[in-house]
Amino acid sequence: MTTHYRPEIDGLRAVAVIPVILFHAGFETFSGGYVGVDIFFVISGYLITGIIYNEIVEGKFSIANFYERRARRILPALFFVSIVCMAVAWVWMLPEEFASLSQSLIAVNLFISNIHFWQDMDYFAGPAEMKPFLHTWSLAVEEQFYLFFPLFMLLVGWVKKWLLIVILTLCFLVSLALSEYASTHHPSANFYLLPTRAWELVAGGIIAVFLHRHRVQPPLWVSNVGGVVGVVMLLYAILVFDQSIPFPGMWALIPVLGTTLVILFAGERDITGKVLSFKPMVGIGLISYSAYLWHQPVFAFARERSFGPISNIDFILLSILSLLLAWFSWHYVELPFRNRKKYTRPQIFKAALAMSCLMIGVGSYGYYSQGIPWRFDGELENLVMVRSQKNINANCQSTPGNLIPLEETCVYNESGDKTVVIWGDSQATPLVGPVAERVDALGMKVRQFIYTNCLPIAGYTRSDEPECGRHNEQVLEYVLEDDSVELVIMLGRYPLQFEGVSFDNGEGGIEHDEAVRAVPMNRLDIADDKLRVDEVGSLLQETVQRMVSAGKRVILLYPVPEVGWDVPYLLVKERIFGIKRFAPLSTSYDVFKQRTASAYEQMSRVVEHDNLIKIEPARLFCDTYLPSRCATQVEDELLYYDNNHLSVSGASMLTSQIFDEMKNKGWVSEEELKLSMLGGGSTGGAMQQDDSEYVQREAGQ
Repeated sequence: MTTHYRPEIDGLRAVAVIPVILFHAGFETFSGGYVGVDIFFVISGYLITGIIYNEIVEGKFSIANFYERRARRILPALFFVSIVCMAVAWVWMLPEEFASLSQSLIAVNLFISNIHFWQDMDYFAGPAEMKPFLHTWSLAVEEQFYLFFPLFMLLVGWVKKWLLIVILTLCFLVSLALSEYASTHHPSANFYLLPTRAWELVAGGIIAVFLHRHRVQPPLWVSNVGGVVGVVMLLYAILVFDQSIPFPGMWALIPVLGTTLVILFAGERDITGKVLSFKPMVGIGLISYSAYLWHQPVFAFARERSFGPISNIDFILLSILSLLLAWFSWHYVELPFRNRKKYTRPQIFKAALAMSCLMIGVGSYGYYSQGIPWRFDGELENLVMVRSQKNINANCQSTPGNLIPLEETCVYNESGDKTVVIWGDSQATPLVGPVAERVDALGMKVRQFIYTNCLPIAGYTRSDEPECGRHNEQVLEYVLEDDSVELVIMLGRYPLQFEGVSFDNGEGGIEHDEAVRAVPMNRLDIADDKLRVDEVGSLLQETVQRMVSAGKRVILLYPVPEVGWDVPYLLVKERIFGIKRFAPLSTSYDVFKQRTASAYEQMSRVVEHDNLIKIEPARLFCDTYLPSRCATQVEDELLYYDNNHLSVSGASMLTSQIFDEMKNKGWVSEEELKLSMLGGGSTGGAMQQDDSEYVQREAGQ
């Protein structure tokens, strides 16, 4: 590797960072812009391996010097951006988001943010847009690589050059093979973790060793062809790839090989080298690290501040802002700390240790205090705390990969002789507490059979989750065979799975919930949507018919209105930013009716029976408090704790409606109705405060 400055490499950095920024800004043209990270990996592997190998050959490599250079290069700008992010978050972020940011701050400073985000979320999922530190996963991959790679080079760097290239090539192939396997078997781990990313850094390392002390000097036409082909491969990946590509893996060879071709062939004489050496390209390349650090927080906080979709023009302006901030931090933060005369090695190491400890301490406080809710006044804090209701009974419901056996599910009022079964997806969970309170005085216990995003229909399953179907089969068998079961309450988010798309309220409230389809267990690949919904509807009819025919009383709840906005989140944000609301938050009743048309059609086909009550929550929430609107709040009481789940208040209202209908049907007497309203009052308070305070025990314990 030659030691002279190569401006085309800085230009290549610009080619890497600009698509990443535009991809995160949501420009569909740059649907593969995420490959900019892969370009960075190859460049990093090339430059740093070249430095390590050159110093090993010259006999002057020092681990201390190496980590000093890394600290000067990486940490000052990272600390600066982190401090700014936490300051903005203190003012703008709600406790739940602040706690999440604080947790990721800890991971950033331990250089394990790739592991943190691998366990926390999908990189391409909607909520990822709101994570200011999400992009630091790539820094963690690099730093993990450079924790081991210098030691590896000390062990093998002394061998002959050709043998070292063979060793590195073997490492490249092993990591690539692992990445290709994981791309289909463990896609999230494949994206985030070092073992499946190392081959991209090693690719740059192979080129660095190959070019050590000499440059490829092919004929000019070969350099032109090689450089242009490399750029074409990069542009192809940036413009054609999208989120459906299994990545990384064999597909990632396109941007990786494209980058290596540019490094090999681009220079002072050829077209590619001249274009990449263009001063504006080099200028962006010089600030590319800071630009990478800034763009994600700028976008995330802009989304945090916005109350609706951000326009393309706004994202262009935000991208320019990212570059301006990048120049500032490059000039006033990065460059000064690279000056060895200004800051000595001991100063750099001591400052890095002190700042890391401070950041970890701040992150720990923010996380373990649950987002420091006392940052807000009492009224705002009360609104914020509604969001915590999502944790009530959450440990009692099954989730994909965590199927709770029926005999281990939570039981409430365990001494009761008769059993009420609450069966459904997470929308049914809020009903558990209010129902348990009401039936406690009637000598009835409650069993919670909840599976996240799994409708209460036997013979059906989620298109992506067969365990859901097996769970439902077991629930139906239990209901039919257990003589103590007297009442079954069924609630699920039918529109989400019948329509197969997340909810858009038409007024700026667009959900990012996982959109899955309801399918018959024996026809998982059914393609025709109308036929699919009809067959699942028939299974619902059969499920209810089997229970009522067996003497079980069934409450079949129609869809709860979806909202689109996270209700407490939106209302608190409005107050934080001084936006006055002149009418209660609500959604269109017409949009609700369009959204639920298929679900209503199928549920209306369920045959009427003496043991069946059908209840429409929309009759309670829609066109009542506000004409032609579905309410999300009644005065200061919020009816939802997020964008589609009822709060304790909302669930209590729906429970009252259920018991009124039961009284009208003759299932409970007037005296029993009054008794149920008086019973279990203290339990309700505990439910609202904390799930662990509620009287619940697992069966058999």
